[in-house]
Amino acid sequence: MSRLSRILGREGNVKWKKEFVELEAFFSRISEVLEDFAATHNLMIEKYPHHGPEWAFMFRHPNGGVGQIEVEKSGDDHVIVRLSWHIDDYDKLTRFLNYPQQKERCSLDKRALQILLEEKFKLVLSWGKEELTPVKHKYNEWKKHPREMIEGDILKYPIPKID
Repeated sequence: MSRLSRILGREGNVKWKKEFVELEAFFSRISEVLEDFAATHNLMIEKYPHHGPEWAFMFRHPNGGVGQIEVEKSGDDHVIVRLSWHIDDYDKLTRFLNYPQQKERCSLDKRALQILLEEKFKLVLSWGKEELTPVKHKYNEWKKHPREMIEGDILKYPIPKID
């Protein structure tokens, strides 16, 4: 089964198929930088989450929870880099989140992108729990699942290599 077939499922989606091909062409211009960044720091790559025009780099944050760096297509010649970190509290049905509104726009220049990703990775790692904000929206659904399933979800994310 091809990567596209796995992403689309059996039924497929003609609109998404076209977008996928365009996104693959766009990200192929910087994929070496992105894949090297992920390999260097032992980050999980999720390509096109929710069919979005981005790659997400996810990892277990040293202070708990999951850190994420998103690289999103912005026009034909730029990307936007966004950061987030969350810790889930099953008992409180709450996600504690740091999702700064500030985004960084970057050209597809490989060296500039590499420098920006390294800078943003260090920034996410530097955040402390006091920078998290509680978010209760939609987390009541967690009670439908055993605690081990919700809390164990973090295990799928790698522990990052920190220089």
